[in-house]
Amino acid sequence: MTFSDIFTPVAKHAARDPEHPAFVFGGRTITYGALIDEARRLATVLEVRGIAGGDRVAIFSPNRPEIFSAYLALAILGAAIVPVNAEFSAHEVRHIIDHGEIRMLIHGSAQAGTAGEACAGAHAQPLVTEFEALLGEAAVAPVYRGPVLGSGDDLALLCYTSGTTSLPKGVAATHRNELVSAQAYSDMMAIKPEDRELIALPLTFSFGFHAAAYVALFSGATIQLLPRFHPRDTLEAIEVLCPTIFLGVPTMFAMMADVATKDERSYDLGSLRLAAASGAALTDKIVSDFRAQTGVTVLPYYAMTEVRPIFSFDLQTGTLPPPGSVGRLIPPTEVRLVEESGADALCGQPGELWVRGPSFSGAYFRDPERTAASMAGDWFRTGDLVVCDAEGNYFIVGRSREQIISGGAKIAPIEVETALLAHPAISDVAVVGSPDPIFGQVVKAVVVTTDPNLGPEAVIDFCRGRVADYKVPRIVTFMETLPLAPSGKVLKTALV
Repeated sequence: MTFSDIFTPVAKHAARDPEHPAFVFGGRTITYGALIDEARRLATVLEVRGIAGGDRVAIFSPNRPEIFSAYLALAILGAAIVPVNAEFSAHEVRHIIDHGEIRMLIHGSAQAGTAGEACAGAHAQPLVTEFEALLGEAAVAPVYRGPVLGSGDDLALLCYTSGTTSLPKGVAATHRNELVSAQAYSDMMAIKPEDRELIALPLTFSFGFHAAAYVALFSGATIQLLPRFHPRDTLEAIEVLCPTIFLGVPTMFAMMADVATKDERSYDLGSLRLAAASGAALTDKIVSDFRAQTGVTVLPYYAMTEVRPIFSFDLQTGTLPPPGSVGRLIPPTEVRLVEESGADALCGQPGELWVRGPSFSGAYFRDPERTAASMAGDWFRTGDLVVCDAEGNYFIVGRSREQIISGGAKIAPIEVETALLAHPAISDVAVVGSPDPIFGQVVKAVVVTTDPNLGPEAVIDFCRGRVADYKVPRIVTFMETLPLAPSGKVLKTALV
């Protein structure tokens, strides 16, 4: 790898073949040449509006190609992008604005009301603009001709991911982190400019933004972008658009297999040379069901927002993981499996996964306490329990933390608990992940109430609007008191 910033690899592809499609979206085709041209014009507009090196700009929008025009434009100016889930509530957006010290918030038209509400109560007062207005200015702005100012250890991307003890935490990634990770992913999947990657993942999560979309652009491939995931729409898009690569969370593959079964038809997914899943456990049942309905075998890999990728297949060497495994270690990441005693786990024995490598920036943004709690020297403690066999295949066998993963989305129980405790009739609550055959886990709330007439639907309705829809409990049960461990902590294992 010879690049020092995230802009240059994409610009080199544009210089090599400016007419090669970068994005196909909603009937439009955006070439690499057009993508770079728009990025340079956006850089001019953003600079005029006061964006400079070190600033952080939040993008609060559903999927659209221009998110990457903005990412590249910000890299030119030495600023960083902060993708924000388009489904977030005003409270969640406000947290990111304040914690991330956001200089500008760019929002989609449908997010205007939430953006205004979030900014009205924020301590930080970012510049606020609608995406369409910004793009309109860029269309007539001169092309930015200055050098690329972001590079190396400059912040490029700030992704907010849910933790187990608070609101979403900011995971900082530098240009160097992004480039090392992109090269590893590109090698792992053997991506070439001739590839077409269908993306139905939200671009506001690290999986969709980096592992799927940026890696494709880094590799010079074409992104076939969908506005959102719907199982039938996605199956039909694969038939029509003939992508060669499709990445998703296991829930997406489970839902597509279910639709194919109900439709009683065989979808033609023969164009795919690679279908891969990450973000949650890929069960043997999901793999077998999807293969039975489509003829395509889904391969697993393991990555985190903090460090990516870690374990996977390697198409260049033909190394594929055995059933139940997430694959082998992907260089240049290093790992340890550590027992509670601090000793390294023996082969075949579980240990907490510790990782380190150049794709890890080494810190949570503006959160030294959480950073210190998750580190052991220069090793990052993932909280996942992992086993390694004699052949070097890794298996995820459990979690040592309470975080819920529902359909690949990470949910902090305490965030939902805090929202529910605002209800005047809820005196105590515990939120856990309940096993689900489609989503892996769904949010379950166990409630202690002072009102005997309070029902599950009222609890669910109260939570809506206070957290994103995917964090709203799907199951609500009631108890007189919550079970406690000898330490006095709620015994959540008894509530699942």
